[in-house]
Amino acid sequence: MTQLHDVNTLEEAAAYLRLTPRKLRELARSKRIGSLKEGRSWLFTREVITTYLKGNTQEQAAPNPWGLTDASARRLRAGRR
Repeated sequence: MTQLHDVNTLEEAAAYLRLTPRKLRELARSKRIGSLKEGRSWLFTREVITTYLKGNTQEQAAPNPWGLTDASARRLRAGRR
């Protein structure tokens, strides 16, 4: 993973977030991630990037205690075997 600086360019932030620069630019234009636009350059602060990650990360579901696959657990909940 790339290192995160206090202020990051579009390419640096995209590499850190594992997005394409084009996708990150779209997120910035639609104001789904905060950014600074200096002329033709997009800049992203460390705080904005970490806030975006916290708000857009899903926690992994805990495994079921019986070791069942998701499909098997759904069938049991639905009353089918």
